[in-house]
Amino acid sequence: MSPPTPTAATPRLRPSVIATAAATVAAAVVATLVVVPPATAVPDPPRRDLRRPLPGPVAVVTPFDPPAERWLAGHRGVDLAAPLLTPIHAPAGGTVLFAGPVGGRPVLSIDHGSGLRTTYEPVRATVRTGDSVTTGDVVAHLLTGHAGCPVDSCLHWGARLASGGPSGNDDDYLDPLSLLAVEDRPIRLKPTLPGDGFG
Repeated sequence: MSPPTPTAATPRLRPSVIATAAATVAAAVVATLVVVPPATAVPDPPRRDLRRPLPGPVAVVTPFDPPAERWLAGHRGVDLAAPLLTPIHAPAGGTVLFAGPVGGRPVLSIDHGSGLRTTYEPVRATVRTGDSVTTGDVVAHLLTGHAGCPVDSCLHWGARLASGGPSGNDDDYLDPLSLLAVEDRPIRLKPTLPGDGFG
């Protein structure tokens, strides 16, 4: 008969070792939370006195839908329905920053001061880079061909607020509708609920 084979005893961890390991894990989690930047927040609009860029009531077909992070996909403006060749008006005074093609799309950009810039596409500009414009001036006419437009023609209207360096890579996108004067904002109807007295 052979002697019994010794078995290895399971080592027991001392409470101080467990506490040290738990503290290390907790510190790593806190460090990760501190290093990861928070999602990009949309800043408050710098002004609320712009006029609508199209004649008549504002007809939003695609709303502003900013990405959670600057590099992610999103809709960084609003699409407004309007007939082909509708005149586009400057929503506020400023200076034309750019009028021409960007990636094959005809774009217009206006600097309104204090870091605020608005953009329009697809448009045929009636102004040139460097021109001064005043509120209500016709600056372009709407063309067709905006990708994703669910109707015949849409104006993609964007707004950016400078937030740092000259590259513009850290600019904040704003909902241009939030910049409109009260009388130019789209009308949003509140749905009726049971007990509202309608029906």
